[in-house]
Amino acid sequence: MGVLVDYFAASSVELDRVDLSAGPAGIGWPYVDCKGWIDGLAGRVAELTGRDPSEFGDDVVISAEADGPWLTRVRPEVALALASASDERLAEYAEDELLDEHEADRYVQLRDLARSAAADGRDLYCWSSV
Repeated sequence: MGVLVDYFAASSVELDRVDLSAGPAGIGWPYVDCKGWIDGLAGRVAELTGRDPSEFGDDVVISAEADGPWLTRVRPEVALALASASDERLAEYAEDELLDEHEADRYVQLRDLARSAAADGRDLYCWSSV
């Protein structure tokens, strides 16, 4: 068993209306499966964009029950930086980091999710559970 980590987009109103105990997959929301990514998105986006991780700060904790699941809101600065990544930069990053096809596609999916969230006025969230 590992750490389940899913990123998804939602408005605060949408979050208030659903029980996220089963995660975005359990309620049928679009999400990006990032199982095992326990170190968060900000550091990865900092590497991708060549920025210092301290520019982004920490995710905002929404729910932190002792036994999980846990929910955090990704800082808007992180989502914006991710959304601005070009296809070329994502491909270059995947090559530099020796990412396999699945991992490289995960970054594209996250970038597309960040773009969609921005266009729809939603925030990015990270849901995790063990």
